[in-house]
Formats: sequence, structure tokens, C-alpha cells
Amino acid sequence: MRRILPFFLFFLPLLGLSSESSVVFLQDPRVDLLLHKNIESNRMVTVEGFRINIFFQSGNLSRSNALAAQEAFEEQFPEIRSYVSFEEPYFRVNVGNFRTRLEAAAALENLRRLYPQAFPVRDVLNIKDLLQLHPEEEEYEEEYEKEEDY
Repeated sequence: MRRILPFFLFFLPLLGLSSESSVVFLQDPRVDLLLHKNIESNRMVTVEGFRINIFFQSGNLSRSNALAAQEAFEEQFPEIRSYVSFEEPYFRVNVGNFRTRLEAAAALENLRRLYPQAFPVRDVLNIKDLLQLHPEEEEYEEEYEKEEDY
């Protein structure tokens, strides 16, 4: 009897297995949400860098003029991010995300023909803007933003 029992216990699990098996992992959806919130908070890290200033103006219509300048720039250069900011008394439109002044100067040469008054400025850059996201991450970010709207 003692010899049969270990033999039986050894082959018993094999009798229940079929050629196809699957594992179902049950997880609270809040765990996934917390994981992605943590990832998003890590992307909010900032670094010193450079942008190119293409517009600055003060006065009554400066805000609407800055937004118009940003829109015109985005139509001409959709691959370069643009940012409108207000530092009293000026509205500014800065473009690009460059780690070094040399990178900004190279991009500035391409912009000079359309924006002769453009110049590089120091700015604080978001790491998320510097990183090139994979397409599947961009899809997830869109889904994540929709979930946050609820």
C-alpha cells in the first residue's frame, strides 16, 4: 500500500491535464489603474533644456495673436510641439524640446526663413515631451485619459 500511494500521487495530476490548458489571472482593475498612475507621475520629471521663441508680444490682443501664431506654426510644422506661455507682460510662443543649445541652434536654422526674429531660450522641459512613445503606449494613454474623465 505504501508503494502504491506515492505512485498514485505522482500520476494523479497527469491524469487531469489535457493538451490545452490555460491560466486565468484575476486582478482588481484598480491595481492596473494605480500602476499606470505611477507610470504617469514618473513621466512628470523635468529637466533643463532649450526651446525656440518664435513670438512674444504684450498688449490688448497679445493673447489672441499668440494663439494665432501657435496655430500657424502647428500647420507648418505639425511634428514640432509648440507652447504658449504668459510671463508678465508678454505672451510667448516657444517651440521644440531640445536638451542642448546646439540642438536648438540646428533647428533654428530651419525656422529662420519663416521666423527671422526667432531665438533660443532656456526652458524647463518635461521628460514625457522628450521621450518618443511607442504606438501601443499612445493607445493606452488615450484610453487612460478617457477613464479619468469619468
